[in-house]
Amino acid sequence: MSKKNISKFYIKALCFLIPIYLLAGIYIYNDPFKVLKKYKTFSNIPMDLNQNYIGWQTLLNHKDSIGYDSFILGNSCTMAFPTHLWEKYIGAGKAVRLYGSAESISAINKKLIRLDQLGCSINNALILLDFSTLEKIRIQSTHTKIAHPDVTGESPWAFQLKFVSAFFNPKVLIPFLDYSINDVYRPYMKGVINTKETQRDQLTNDIVNPREVEISQKKEMYWQEHSNEFPQRRINETYPPIVNAKQIKYLSEMKEILNKHHTNFKIVINPEWSQVKLNPNDITNLNTIFGEGNVFDFSGKNDFTDDCHNYYEGAHYRPRLGKKLLDVMYSQQ
Repeated sequence: MSKKNISKFYIKALCFLIPIYLLAGIYIYNDPFKVLKKYKTFSNIPMDLNQNYIGWQTLLNHKDSIGYDSFILGNSCTMAFPTHLWEKYIGAGKAVRLYGSAESISAINKKLIRLDQLGCSINNALILLDFSTLEKIRIQSTHTKIAHPDVTGESPWAFQLKFVSAFFNPKVLIPFLDYSINDVYRPYMKGVINTKETQRDQLTNDIVNPREVEISQKKEMYWQEHSNEFPQRRINETYPPIVNAKQIKYLSEMKEILNKHHTNFKIVINPEWSQVKLNPNDITNLNTIFGEGNVFDFSGKNDFTDDCHNYYEGAHYRPRLGKKLLDVMYSQQ
């Protein structure tokens, strides 16, 4: 190869590498997913963050100073149970919400095991389950759902690589750059950019859903304007049985940890808007493992799921319903 061709090669290589180095610098400087450094708060950050990571990092940041002894575990429906509300039912307790988006039963299991390994007292636990959670028997691997490496034991480098890979994915990178430069939200950014102001308690990981403000302003008009977010009911439908050998293994391991700590715990079967009922065989298995007095099935058609005012949209219910469920569960104590 001639010197002239070698020079052209280096110039082309340099032109190719400069944008990569520039984007790498932007990633390190901005830390868009908030996983490279330690943060005291994760409020009002425009990127769609990993809720699994945030909750567990909150625990690690404050467990020694606060001494958490009460834990809310499950998927994003845990927002219906603010820790300050739950603490009124359990008496003295320091609660934190350790949830994950589209949480899996395997992640909940690993979190309880890790809490025990860390020497945390598990005096109280509120565990939210539904068909989707029970169905997932593997830890989620996408950057918005993967569990904290302290929970899974995964290499920190492997954990960080998932976020770097996600950042360089055009489906994430283009919306990020577009919003960073123009400060304008566009519909195609959904799932990557979140412009709604999110107030998060840095000690309990509680979140106030921005829609509560909208509901207080619009009142009944809210449900009319958001009617397209409430899919048609599936009344009288029942999910197929999902609690099989793998689920029973995870659930039984969870019960062992709860027994070890003499935990006052409640298992909540989420009251889904769809009104599809969890399979009776699954309820029987849950009752066998955890005891009938500890499992509360709110799925299917009932007074709670009939009322649209209990829901933000078809996937999430509000604290007003969470309080009603707590009244039912703790009135028997």
